[in-house]
Amino acid sequence: MKKSMALFAMSGFAAAALFAATPASADWSVDTSTGTGFVGKGDVHDAFGWNDHDLQANHTGVSFALNAESTSTTTWSCFNANNGKTQDRKHVVQASTTGELLHEARTNPQDKVTGFLLTGLADGASVVSETEGPKPDSCPSGPWTFVAGSSITTVTGRESGLSVRFADQVQVLTHAGAE
Repeated sequence: MKKSMALFAMSGFAAAALFAATPASADWSVDTSTGTGFVGKGDVHDAFGWNDHDLQANHTGVSFALNAESTSTTTWSCFNANNGKTQDRKHVVQASTTGELLHEARTNPQDKVTGFLLTGLADGASVVSETEGPKPDSCPSGPWTFVAGSSITTVTGRESGLSVRFADQVQVLTHAGAE
């Protein structure tokens, strides 16, 4: 979305998404930490029951918002050369991203909209990250050393919701496994 386009109030968007939205099938991708990604024109067609003529006529009024949560857990081991003991360590990051996304229409050489490039988080978007534990792959000072190959990172809760809005209609495009 161009910066000159008026942004709708996030609170109104969130309320509409919670109470008026109906799920629509989607094949989109978004990096939840940056708000960058892509939404195909078919996703927007399906969300609003549009044909290609409708999309071409209405694409400038379309906007997107993201609601995503994830937890990343890294575990690793440290070895104490003096006593032969191993210490297991853990680092957890809980992240949440909520807000409107900037976007621009992707067009073909005939200037027809073929999808939407998500170009980042708009002003006012909320990115919250909480961290627990020591820095990943770190060991206590002294005789402790990192055990090579012991570091494992798992990410859970990667389900994301992408909302698309046109006028007073909001549709939530959901799928598991967003980037």
